[in-house]
Amino acid sequence: MDKAQQFKQECIDFYSEINLDSLLDRTADKICDYLGCEEASIFLYDSIKEELYFEIATGEKKEELKKIVLKKGEGLVGWVVDHNESVIVNDCSKDPRFTAVTDKKTKFVTSSLLAVPVKRDQKFLGVLEAVNKIDGVFSSDDHQLMESIASFLSIPLQNAMLFKKVMIETREKERLIELGKTISHSFDLDEAFKTLKDIITEIIDPLEINVMVKSQDKTHQLIPDKKIPYQETGVDETTISANRAVFPLRTKNKTLGFLELKTRKKIPEEVVSLIKGIAIFTAISIEKFELYLQMLEREKIERELQIARKIQQSFLPGEEICIKGMEVACANISSSAVGGDYYDVIELSKNETVFTIDDISGHGIPASLPMSIFSANFRYRIKKDKNILITINHLNNLLAETTDLGQYVTSFTCFVDPVKMKIGYINAGHHPPFLYRGDRLLELSEGETVLGLFPDIQRRIVKQDLKKNDLLVLFTDGIIEAESPGHEQFSKERFKDFFERNKHLDVNVIKEKLIQELKQYVNSDYFEDDVTFIIIKITG
Repeated sequence: MDKAQQFKQECIDFYSEINLDSLLDRTADKICDYLGCEEASIFLYDSIKEELYFEIATGEKKEELKKIVLKKGEGLVGWVVDHNESVIVNDCSKDPRFTAVTDKKTKFVTSSLLAVPVKRDQKFLGVLEAVNKIDGVFSSDDHQLMESIASFLSIPLQNAMLFKKVMIETREKERLIELGKTISHSFDLDEAFKTLKDIITEIIDPLEINVMVKSQDKTHQLIPDKKIPYQETGVDETTISANRAVFPLRTKNKTLGFLELKTRKKIPEEVVSLIKGIAIFTAISIEKFELYLQMLEREKIERELQIARKIQQSFLPGEEICIKGMEVACANISSSAVGGDYYDVIELSKNETVFTIDDISGHGIPASLPMSIFSANFRYRIKKDKNILITINHLNNLLAETTDLGQYVTSFTCFVDPVKMKIGYINAGHHPPFLYRGDRLLELSEGETVLGLFPDIQRRIVKQDLKKNDLLVLFTDGIIEAESPGHEQFSKERFKDFFERNKHLDVNVIKEKLIQELKQYVNSDYFEDDVTFIIIKITG
């Protein structure tokens, strides 16, 4: 068996390796073994920037090598990409293409070198490099073996690079969700701008961050922190130069302003799409803020809102809920005439009851329509499907198709069987409910992301055993974020402490005491956010 066949047999599991660093580490070690060389390096090629960068290198200097970037055509490796062919040099000191850039930076001596391109479907992925043959010189057999290794590596390398790209894009979406949640839960522009500033400063190192808002006729300078008169940018599309980038803040109907970033160097291509997403969410924030101000000026719609409130309340179950094997108490106190919280209690069978508690992003009118869509469809689907997983997957796809960008629902839905003493739940980005069992406190936190942002998310039902006298508390964030006159939040710690003091009481007594304690804490009968909770005691 020749070496090429032996390499393929030994490394067949490379095809299942999706971790890029692990794949390249193993490949570099194999090159050293099979080629009999001192060191091995692997460059990856950026076709947009036309640059090669060390992704993996063996030896003591590998960390220093990772800092080096070569242009297409620079050095022997750059020559390989530029000419689309391999190269063998057994005396680098006599080859004019050898620049010794890496040797000077790492104080390493390269005497001989074999470099081979890695391509897939005529697309350059990178270059494999064997450095300093230990015995003799690099031969044509070495060249043929190295090309076989490169050909074999092309598929797993492409797969691993694509997987890494997907993981980076996933992290970017998570950052956008973070910003979207802040924006959707508040009409406070300063809060949204603070989150925007924090995220951008983590991504790049800006000299200035300016948010220009047309309707306010002012520019919010987040770095440095001040406000100045609005200034037109003179552009309608995203514009990026060496030290300045401008992103329009645009909704479906109009341009509300601009996000301007001033930097020391050009913004990298890989973060431009993320900043465009940030600009979209910022535009949504400004638009919602403007709608909120308009709503405050329209006192005449108060009567219509009260009617809407009655309709919305009709979606919720009644105050008295009687279920065999359980004691149940519920409450929903909206911060405005119409709210964005929803809960329901539905008996599916003699022993199985479904509970759901949901928080639609935003407050008032912007949240009321998705809430109505959600509640009506939830009741219909759960009775039709009799399966919480099918129902939640359907609602996720429905919301993703019908609601505005950035609008979503956090949801906790479960079925409880007090006979089998079982609970099965789906947590979609919602605050974990509390499960009190004697002196123990469990938080039901396992789950996936929110509903409505991304269709076809894979979700699962998490199951948990129950015991007699277990106390289950489902709630929305309006409780823990309720603020005192001194702007201190009620907090999850105070909420837990309340139940530690009162968990032995009847659930309806707990309900009334909790509402009273919250009102005393905020020193008002009015809450800034919807307050919704369900308390369930398992009686067996």
